This record gives sequence, C-alpha cells and structure tokens, in this order.
Amino acid sequence: MNPAPRHCLHVVLLCCLLVATGWGQYAEDSIQAPGAWVGSLVYTPEADEVWGTSWSAGMVFAIDCISNRVVTTLPAQSAGNLAYDSADGKLYCAYYGPYMESLAVISCSARRITKRLEMPGSTTPVWDAVSNRVYVTCQLTNSVAVVDCASDSLLMYIPVGLHPIKLYINSLRHKLYVLNSDEGSVSIVDMATNRVINTVEVGGSPNAGHYCRSLDKFYCGGDYGKVVVIDGSADSVVTKIRAWYYGHAYAVSGSERRDVVLASLFGVGSRICAIDANTDEVDTVLQVGDGTYAIYLSQQSDRFYCASSFTDEVMVLSGDGRQLLKTLSVGDDPFVIAESPVQRRLYVGHLGSSKVYVIRDATTAWPEGQPSTPDTASSLRLDPSPFRDRLSIVSGTQVAAGPVGVYSEDGRLVRSLNATKTAGHVLRLTWDGRDSRGRFVPPGVYVVTAPGGVRAKAIKLR
Repeated sequence: MNPAPRHCLHVVLLCCLLVATGWGQYAEDSIQAPGAWVGSLVYTPEADEVWGTSWSAGMVFAIDCISNRVVTTLPAQSAGNLAYDSADGKLYCAYYGPYMESLAVISCSARRITKRLEMPGSTTPVWDAVSNRVYVTCQLTNSVAVVDCASDSLLMYIPVGLHPIKLYINSLRHKLYVLNSDEGSVSIVDMATNRVINTVEVGGSPNAGHYCRSLDKFYCGGDYGKVVVIDGSADSVVTKIRAWYYGHAYAVSGSERRDVVLASLFGVGSRICAIDANTDEVDTVLQVGDGTYAIYLSQQSDRFYCASSFTDEVMVLSGDGRQLLKTLSVGDDPFVIAESPVQRRLYVGHLGSSKVYVIRDATTAWPEGQPSTPDTASSLRLDPSPFRDRLSIVSGTQVAAGPVGVYSEDGRLVRSLNATKTAGHVLRLTWDGRDSRGRFVPPGVYVVTAPGGVRAKAIKLR
C-alpha cells in the first residue's frame, strides 16, 4: 500500500527560502578537533562533554561543553562510530586496528582505553540500557556482536543479513532492527533471546531508520523514493510510503511530541519529507541542500537540524517539519550532530575538515547574564536509585528559579517538571517516571538537571 500525498502537501523550493529573522540559532564557535573525518559524536551528561572520533587522525577526543575546548585525546587507529553506556560511564568505539577491526572500551572518568575486543568488521555500536549490553554491527561477518558491559566480554554473534550497517532499538518491546544494506532487508532481533525473529524485505539499500515509540512503528529507507513502515508488534510491513519520486533515504528522524517523521531523500537533488506518523502520509516536502546525512531533533527548542554535506550548511526546520526557518553556513561536509542540553549547544562534526562547529540552540536571542558555567556547588539528591515508579528529587540551597528537566541517556528532554521551592530555595519534587505525554518511560539511565546546570543521574528499572 502506497498512499498518495495528502491534499495539503507543500513543496518549498530553495529559491523561495523562508528566512526567519527572529530565531536565535547561530554558529557561535568552531573547535579544532585532532583531525578530519569527524564521523561520530555522542553526549555524556555526567561531565557535560561531547566525545567524538577523527578517522583521519586515528583519535577519540572529548570536548568540554562549558569551555568548548578539546580536553582529552586517545589514539584509536581509524576510529569510527561511538556508543555511550551511561550506567557505567563508558564509551565503545568501533575502529580498524592495529591488526584487525576491533571495539575499544573507554573509561570516560579515567580518560583511557581499558580494553580492546577483536571484532572483524565492527561498524556501529548501540547501547541497551535494559540488558546493559552493547550490540555492534559487523559487516565482514554479516552479524551483530553482543558485548556484556559489566565484564566487557564478547558474548556471541547473531547472524543477520548481508552487510549490516546500522541498528535501532525498539524500547517498547525490547527488539533490535538491523539494516542490511546489501540485501534490502531489516533483521528483527528479540533482545531477550538474542535471536532473529523475522527478516523483513524493504527493498533498495536501507541506510537509516527511526523508531516511533508512541505509535510502536519503525521507519526506514527502502525502494527508490520510498520510506518503509514496520509494525513494532507484528514485525511486518505496514506500508511503503512514496515519499518522493526518486532518491534513497539517508537520514530518518522524528518527533513523538508531534507524531511526525522526517526522511532525507537524495539522488538527483535532495528533499526532506515530513510524514504524518498517524496516517503514514506525506505532509510536506522541502527542497534543501544536497546530501543531508543527519537530521537531529532538539527537545530544548523543538527544532530539527539537518546537516547538508554537499552544500556545507545546517538547515533549521520547525518542529513539525513544515518550515525551513534558517540556513547556517558551517565547515566542509557536515555529517553528524550531538547536543548539550545543559548549555543549549549543538555540536556539528565534519568529514571534510577537522572543525567541530558549535550552534547556539535557542528560539530567541540568548539572554544576557546567562551563566556560562553550571552551578555545581549545589547538591542534587535523587532517591531511590535505581527506582521503579517514583523518584524523589531534592536540591541544595543555591538553585535558581526555573523548571527541572529529566533527560534520557542520549540527551533528549523527557519531562520538564515545575519545581516547588521551600524555605532557603530548596527544591522538593517527585517524578512519576512518565514523559511529557503521560507515558511511562522505558528502563534506562536518566539525568535530572536543575536550574543553573546542577545535575545527577538515576537508573529506572522495569
């Protein structure tokens, strides 16, 4: 089933670019990374740092988000993709070397590589908070490696399709979607048994995906010009959406707040298609800069950021994906985006240069007097941790006025809480484990941030 685009379909040409003058996003800084081909960036909320890799320099590096300076460099030959285990404060880096493709384990606090696992063809790791395991696509062996994070030991390989490149977690049903780029399929893995329970044909060369938890559907690229929708329960194709007349989907993202999914398709030219996730119909098509490999949603500003590798730009889109608000010029081949929600900054890594550009993520001009350094003198106590249903949050006496934010391990805003002050400016409130739409959040590590940048983390169980 390929539903036709809705009657309200909008096609916005770049020559008719809408430039909004009141928005506060701007490129405020550029950081010199150890080398070019910055292909992976991840945010670590405990230290308010962004870690990245430079393939050309063979380095893993850390940027302090307060000072915007590189504070750590570690050698990792041909360093590739990263995953962050926030329960243990560790990074997992797929890299090539010194003798075979491997997976490096990095302690963020000790700032050193603690272990290297031999893993032929290791490409993309992802951390699962429920099992505290890392899953890694391995292209040479057409498999997914399973690593126990407590012991940093290789448990097993799961056979999947040809040339697996990326993988995504169904957090509602604890499944894994593995994109097999050379056979046009998605392997669906039951993460409780680590077995493939179905292989779904999607066509084409799937390169990117997005799981929509609110509707329990997985979206990924498929046949030319199409986005495939997979039912999270039935593990079958719901529909193949004709997103555009040509092009493959190289980036997919979405907003559960608005039930919208964005897909970047490019072949001859480039389009970003906004899909209504309730009806699985195309709502809007924007003509943008070619080569959009990254689409990132900021929960802070409710804006999508789209990195165009061919035109060296970052496009800022509205949260519903219908309007192109601003175009920011950055360095050569922007490819990957990470966010520091505490500093309200986005970090853009580039393939063609060793610069990491910093974008101020705000919908209005950044207020004067905003503290540049978080107030770490105040304490923030979370009890109990781990918790199941309710989390008590109590602050110290130096916390300023404002909401308290609850963030997921990848830096997404889950819930904003209205804090109640008591005598001495102490905050006392309770989080019921639900997101902004009243749904229970999945198990995992959550970071609570009070005004002024004070933060602490807690683990939510089932």
